[in-house]
Amino acid sequence: MRQVLTVILFTVSVLCTAQNHLSIEQEAWLYRIVHKTPVLQQNWKHYFSFDKQAFRKEGRFRSYYDYNAIEAYQKLNPKSLTIHYDRIQSSSYGLISEAAIKLTLWELNLELKKYIYQTDQWNDSLLNKFKLPLNKLLSGVSKKKKQAALNIILNPSLPIFKKVELLDKLNIDAEVQKLVLNTWGEQIAAYSRLKSQHFFGILSNQQNLVATTFLAAGEGSGTAGLLYEYELNPQDSSKRWYGKGIGLFTYQVRVRKNQVVLQPQVSKKLVLPANQAIALHTSLWGLDSSFKPMLIITDDSISYHLFADAATNGLSPNKDVSKGISHIERIDEYRQKKIENPLREIQDNGLLKENYRQKEVLEQQLSTLESEIDSIVQLAPSNTDTIAYKKRLIDAKLSTLSKKENRLKELERQLAQKYKDINTAEASLQKMIDLLGPHPQSWTNEDHLFKYATGASFNTITQDLILPSDSTKRTIEVRLIAAGYTLEGIKKDEVQAYVSLTNAREAKPIVTVLPTHVDTMFQYYYHPDETLPYSPLHFDSRLISQINQHSFVKIKLEELTIADSIKSTDTSYKNLQREYQQPRTLNAKNRTTHIHFQSEADTLNIRILAKCDPVPTRLHLTDSSIREVLNVNASSAENNKYLAALRGLYLLESVLNQTKFKEQKHSIINQLPANDKELSTIIQLIEAEH
Repeated sequence: MRQVLTVILFTVSVLCTAQNHLSIEQEAWLYRIVHKTPVLQQNWKHYFSFDKQAFRKEGRFRSYYDYNAIEAYQKLNPKSLTIHYDRIQSSSYGLISEAAIKLTLWELNLELKKYIYQTDQWNDSLLNKFKLPLNKLLSGVSKKKKQAALNIILNPSLPIFKKVELLDKLNIDAEVQKLVLNTWGEQIAAYSRLKSQHFFGILSNQQNLVATTFLAAGEGSGTAGLLYEYELNPQDSSKRWYGKGIGLFTYQVRVRKNQVVLQPQVSKKLVLPANQAIALHTSLWGLDSSFKPMLIITDDSISYHLFADAATNGLSPNKDVSKGISHIERIDEYRQKKIENPLREIQDNGLLKENYRQKEVLEQQLSTLESEIDSIVQLAPSNTDTIAYKKRLIDAKLSTLSKKENRLKELERQLAQKYKDINTAEASLQKMIDLLGPHPQSWTNEDHLFKYATGASFNTITQDLILPSDSTKRTIEVRLIAAGYTLEGIKKDEVQAYVSLTNAREAKPIVTVLPTHVDTMFQYYYHPDETLPYSPLHFDSRLISQINQHSFVKIKLEELTIADSIKSTDTSYKNLQREYQQPRTLNAKNRTTHIHFQSEADTLNIRILAKCDPVPTRLHLTDSSIREVLNVNASSAENNKYLAALRGLYLLESVLNQTKFKEQKHSIINQLPANDKELSTIIQLIEAEH
């Protein structure tokens, strides 16, 4: 595969070196791309001037620009369009990369259509380079079927579900289909990577793209095409067909039960160079207003979430940017339907508790009858009629008790199955949560700029996520997640993302953690009685570096009790402690400790907010020596203060251990106002441990 991609890259490089400016035709494409891409139109519209009023066409409900007529006019009148390249060169490199990628795809779509419909106009050299690796993978297929398969795969207008359907009709083996379709996606990405660099160089005064990658997610049923245009049906030109260039979606496929299926979500890793702030720019294709695809960027131990907005075809860190459904809404729906509601039904259902009560009553009655019989036997052994009557009562009670026990067993079996279903749902829920990446970052918003504590920022006007520089190169992971049509998400909305990395303009050095009055937050979840979280305490290396820029540290520890409605105190049946073992409900997920950082000149303010649920605790998961000193022998809501203090201080200690303040942590902890018994005792215990 590496040799195949090398051949493609070499071919593209030969094609690209032929010119260092856009042709008249390519300028017409660029005009079209800019005016049909909201983010480019907003930023670049005034960099283009036409020598006449742009052509408009009357539609059924409104008039619209006829870009085909504009392109034809420009070919006949090359000087009709003026492009201010100097203005484009001075704009965001992220915007330039989007224009370059779309120029590449527009041109490739036209070239591939020539192969399908106008073979006499096809570039034979490029055709052979695309066909070569695919031919090898189809070596076991007859010549006739092979040509038919190539026509299907190379067709830029066929969505992937149609390609799979047609390949199935040719009886192409599923494993072969997987290899061919995945190779085709890699070919598209490899070709586009180098050709985009060519166009990027022209538009940016010979700057370089750092990296590009394509991500496609969804179920592949088809969506709007490139620039939201459609092809005309080759069998009936009066009707719309599939979206323009939709066959260029770079899906990753796999084989399941001898059927080709799409990967439900995809991610790619990209390397950021050292000592350079990088702009990550994303262009989305195929948005549906009913859904909000998400782009997750994981950098070290933190993640940035960007939500799609179909109204602008853009992204935003604000999940409320549009009303569509995102992966996060699906998580909340899944949690409520599959976990919280069943738990609430179990708690509200009094059948099991009532049957236990009735069983206890019967057992008490049996015990009383047996005692009465013993007394009669001892005091009046000849009173056989009374003894027989009492025994008949016992037999009747035993029969009822047996039925009651059978009923209890059936209820417990049903309950066990419900808990099993809940546990299965929890495992699925955790997989959904894991896709969101570690420690999603909070932000503050000033007009069009979203700022993060790490020094990163997102500009909604240019659609650039600026990642601050680091002294060493590092790897980030970019994941595209489409929202499911259903709660289980078996089928997902179709979307493709083109992600590019470029040098950020006006890169500024990393400043202190945050400006005044702005803070960030890390959340760590706890089991109900534990003082240590069940996720690793690992902070982003660049955040640690920023913390180390400060000379002083001030800390504040607060405790807050939360209401956890899904928590039973009933001890009558098994699995009572389920919520203590797997805290996955929305209420239980609030059982967290938050840590906020705020920069004020050379002082770092650290605020820790430890949360406890209102259920009484006896700190049974805390070291026995600590419980002994605190005199904790039984469960009590008063002990929650100890629990909160322990959580907060252990988290604070973990933070300080990863910074230059490690040796000063005890004196820093002693800054806490020990004006109450609980906090004073806890601080003394922490000190005593060392």
